[in-house]
Amino acid sequence: MMFYNVSLPLTLFAQAYMSTPVPLMSSSAEPLYVQLAARIAAEISAGTLPPGSKIPSEAELMLTYAVSRITVRQAIQLLSRSGQVIPHRGKGTFVSRPSLQQDLSTLQGFQEALRSQGIEPETELLEFSAFAGRMDPQLPQGLDFPVRLRRRYCLEGTPFAVVEAYLPSEAASLGEARARQLAIYDIVQQYMGLRISRADVAIKCAKPGIQVAAELDLPARTNILIMERTSYSGTGHPCEYMRINIVPERYTFRLSVPGPLEIARALQPAKTKAAKQQS
Repeated sequence: MMFYNVSLPLTLFAQAYMSTPVPLMSSSAEPLYVQLAARIAAEISAGTLPPGSKIPSEAELMLTYAVSRITVRQAIQLLSRSGQVIPHRGKGTFVSRPSLQQDLSTLQGFQEALRSQGIEPETELLEFSAFAGRMDPQLPQGLDFPVRLRRRYCLEGTPFAVVEAYLPSEAASLGEARARQLAIYDIVQQYMGLRISRADVAIKCAKPGIQVAAELDLPARTNILIMERTSYSGTGHPCEYMRINIVPERYTFRLSVPGPLEIARALQPAKTKAAKQQS
């Protein structure tokens, strides 16, 4: 009979197994870590471990299934590669939440894309400044957007995106109250009266700055997705620039194109730091 160490905290998974679970089969041709991963995956599918919940610790899994730490880590790595769980250093491993999506084939704002999926995120206005954009080195050259607006987006209290928007000086009179409520495209089109005709979008993988990493509750060395968007009015003039810092596990970009040739034309190698200095 297997005994539980009552000094270990009981997780949702452990509570579901108050009786001894069926042991893993060491005589099976299937490796123990694959069997363990399948057990945890079954709990995820059954809803015993719902999205966002923490799975048992390494010590609990070792005790429950009488396996080594290496076996447990291999199982977690397998589940992580398949996208079913997300390890967070120092916090544990959590069941993945459904990915949010944005269709790049349509001219759609970030907040509008979320609402079209029936998602109303929790938003927090981090900054509204009438002049901070003039001193921001991350604003592309040639864009005169002094107004900077920064928001954090959360789901169930967990941050998944920080949006940094830059707008023309006409947006300075917007005020914090409306900046807190209006989506960026609503500010441009409804408040400023400009019609957006097109947008250039670039997506890259990079490490966040110290401030953004702290706002997303991520280690500074973690890679995130960064989407940069420059929108243009009907006259062809830029009317907003936005940079979205996104936790990659929570977001998916989709694009429909006629064929592979158009995709190849859109792909460009990122400039190295040395190349940027020379240009």
